[in-house]
Amino acid sequence: MRQLFNALINYKNTLIFIGLLALSLVFLNSRSFYHQSIFSNAALSFSSKFNLIRHNISSYINLAESNKKLHLENEKLKALELFKFAKPLHQNTLLDSFGFEVMSARIVKNSYRGARNYLIIDKGYKDSIEVEMGVITSDGVVGIVNQVTADFSSILSVLHRDLKINARFKKNGAYGSLSWQGNHPKRMKLLDVSTLNPIAIGDTIVTGGMSYYFPYGIPIGTVLDFNKPDLEGYYDIDVELFGNLTQKEFVYILRNNQLSQLKQLNNE
Repeated sequence: MRQLFNALINYKNTLIFIGLLALSLVFLNSRSFYHQSIFSNAALSFSSKFNLIRHNISSYINLAESNKKLHLENEKLKALELFKFAKPLHQNTLLDSFGFEVMSARIVKNSYRGARNYLIIDKGYKDSIEVEMGVITSDGVVGIVNQVTADFSSILSVLHRDLKINARFKKNGAYGSLSWQGNHPKRMKLLDVSTLNPIAIGDTIVTGGMSYYFPYGIPIGTVLDFNKPDLEGYYDIDVELFGNLTQKEFVYILRNNQLSQLKQLNNE
């Protein structure tokens, strides 16, 4: 005990300096938006690099399985031509028709147990990734890019209670707002769909095309169950996702080449 007290006395100036430094950083982070941004980016970069190292070790151990998964993902992507239009005579792909480009990336961190989940991928602004880009897999929607560093990007997952996705019924175009309620990782809620539209269990839900992030028609899931309230004009719909976000390793980022024009019109 005496040695501990002696050490504290000997290093008291250093300890006081470290304490004041920590307090100043906390104060700056709570009061300054500029410093909040710096600290946030630094934390994302550090966390991303740590998770990348851990993921690389795991990937090396399971290299054969990872290569198999990547091959299967690419084969699905080619086979589906990234989700063709439902009209059989239309030969262009969905993404080409709406001016979207596709970039691939690998997931280095994927959370799905909390209420506000996110992913980190191994591509950043050096790879032309920007905030507000949509992210998909070969079997559905993953989320939206919300933060970018040089080498990594953070994605708000569809399993995030604050994220809402514009969605609609493939069969009749009835649209609503899709969100996660924090329960099962394959169950979503679709709200604001008018009861004027006939719906049924098993109906396919796709992206609505009314946002900057996703074109119309990317598959999301199917109607699992629904209620039609007597005194309200909107359904309460449960949707089961096509994809399983707890097993994903590779994603595709969508660049909207018409984004500047759409934002210009919206501002005017």
